[in-house]
Amino acid sequence: MKFDIYEFFSELSKNKAKIRMDAGDPDIEPNDVIINELIKNIKDLGYAPYKGLDELRDIIAEYHKVDIDNVIITPGSKAAISSLILFSKKVNLISPYWSGYEFSANLFKKQVSIINTKFEESWEPDFNKAENDATLIINYPNNPTGKVITQKKVKELIDISLEKNLTIVSDEAYRDIVFDGFRFKLTDFILQNSVSVFSFSKTFSMPGLRLGYAVGDKQLINKIGEFIKANITSVPKFSQRAAIKALEMWESIADQVKNTYYKRLTLFLNKINNKKFVYIRPSGTFYVFLKLNGLSGTELAYALAKKGLGIFPGEAFGREFENFIRVSLTTKEENIPLAAELINESVEELDVGKYIN
Repeated sequence: MKFDIYEFFSELSKNKAKIRMDAGDPDIEPNDVIINELIKNIKDLGYAPYKGLDELRDIIAEYHKVDIDNVIITPGSKAAISSLILFSKKVNLISPYWSGYEFSANLFKKQVSIINTKFEESWEPDFNKAENDATLIINYPNNPTGKVITQKKVKELIDISLEKNLTIVSDEAYRDIVFDGFRFKLTDFILQNSVSVFSFSKTFSMPGLRLGYAVGDKQLINKIGEFIKANITSVPKFSQRAAIKALEMWESIADQVKNTYYKRLTLFLNKINNKKFVYIRPSGTFYVFLKLNGLSGTELAYALAKKGLGIFPGEAFGREFENFIRVSLTTKEENIPLAAELINESVEELDVGKYIN
């Protein structure tokens, strides 16, 4: 069964799915201080500088230990990554990968090369397989696997990037949600021919504001700026004022969010039927990537949609992952045991049906 994300959303809507563990849409409420700052500034609807407010860029520059000219505020992290794909000759992706990268590459008619990783090798990437003279998009902690790479692996990546003339684009949307390993930001290792991209959507639960930032090589930051000037003009000032307030509470909010998702992860893994699934315990993010024993993840996703539960099949992250599902832990704790029960039950039904047919 071929998976189409938009048809699947229609299926969830048709079945009035009450438990949504499909998209990475955080359910944790934003901090009231941030919301109050947003409300306070909502009437400030004039244009902002295309690179963002200097007050916000200064805070980010200090955090990354770079010059303000190495920083740009973006309308979500997706726009920053998409703009860098636009200016690339060809793109390297590491599978499994978030489908948005491929959408952008196809839209801009870019050549895409896939670096495959394997469940049996704990999703460890071989950066030597990257095509020369290309943009390499990395995403750690990883969506959908939750993998976190080591400092040794990052240093290996940098050596290879210099040898192969790679532009590294590091999608760090889940940077703060690390349970095991270190909080990786590329700017701690390299600035040359690289960009680190962050989103306010996941840590701060503000996806609707479409707010992110990019830090890196000034030439690449300027390319993102050209994209913004040509297509968006600027990010709203009220969003950026809220972001300033968010960053003032960054560590405390990040800790709270990380602890909440870790508690949900533990609860889910304790309830899921380990005889029907195998998985590598996520080291970060709020996702679990589960492998099914000979069953279609897409069939399971549609079966669960009929029962009012949304999850994503592995096909959404690469065609070779048809026997996987991704569960997003973006639902209240009380929903997780029921969700696990529905998943276990539906797998059992499909498994029995396979032998009957």
